[in-house]
Formats: sequence, C-alpha cells, structure tokens
Amino acid sequence: MQVSADEQISKIIRDLNLLPEEVLMYTNYALNHTANHLKKEIVKGVSREQRIKASLIRDRIEVVRASKRNSRPLSKLLIDLKKIYVKNLSNVKQTPVGVRAGGIMYPHAFIADLRKSRKWGVYRRVGKDRFPVKSVTISIFEDVEKRIEDLIGTEAKEIFEKDFLHMLRRRTGAL
Repeated sequence: MQVSADEQISKIIRDLNLLPEEVLMYTNYALNHTANHLKKEIVKGVSREQRIKASLIRDRIEVVRASKRNSRPLSKLLIDLKKIYVKNLSNVKQTPVGVRAGGIMYPHAFIADLRKSRKWGVYRRVGKDRFPVKSVTISIFEDVEKRIEDLIGTEAKEIFEKDFLHMLRRRTGAL
C-alpha cells in the first residue's frame, strides 16, 4: 500500500508536534519554491515555442512571495500582459517582403527611425496612406495561459509536496 503525500505530511506534523508557525514557515518556503519553478518552466516553454529571448518573457512575470505577514500562505505569479516589440527580438533584418526577426517573417513591415525621438522600430502602415504607422508587436498571453494550465495540472502539486517534505525532513531530522 502506497501512502499519499498528504497523509505523510499530516503524520509528520502530528509526530513532531510542530507549532503552527513552523508549519507556516515550511509552507511558505514550499510555495515560494513552487512559484519560482513554475516561472522558470513558463519562461522556458514560451521562449522555445515563440522563439523569443527568455529575458523578454522573464521580465514580464513576477513572483510575489509568501511571507509570515500574510494571514494565510499565498504565493502569486503576476504576469504583465504588455506586448513584446518585434524590434527587441534577435536578428532584425529588412527584406524585400518585410522584416525578419527572431526567425519569423513579418510581411509588409519595415524598419524606420523616428525623427523626433531618434528611436528605431519595426512598423506597419495602418491604411493605404503613408501615415499613420503602427509598431509591430507579439502577444504572448495565449501561450503563457496554456503553459500555466499544463503546469498547474501536472507539476505544481507534486513540486509543492516534495519541497514541503524536504523542508520538514531537513529542519526536523525526521525520516
């Protein structure tokens, strides 16, 4: 018969007579480690799928760590939904068809320097006229959302339980 992690954790807490503060501390550690692991996996997966530099995605995901001050243990992943500018991708080159950046072709796009701000970017015309132009961007929301659903369903609980048990064993010398 195999014992589940929930039963194992409850048994360790009962056997060691742990104080609620200690259990909260171990829970916070496990939550923070799980959130950091999920962030790393999301960044890795989305950057591989979209062929975007990992740093551009990493900067848009923030981990709010669980702490003693919170009345209940809670760790959050905050995801900034700002779009990524194509000019920030690698190997931005103008071609006769459009702009190639990060291994992806953006037809009818062009690279331009803005006179007043002296900044360059990748733009597309909005209509048939010369102006206005619009910056070309990439949205990562759908990919991040799909990746989170996959990870929450499979890995998050296992990682949390493993880290919680590890902290209990390490701090108390149990098992």
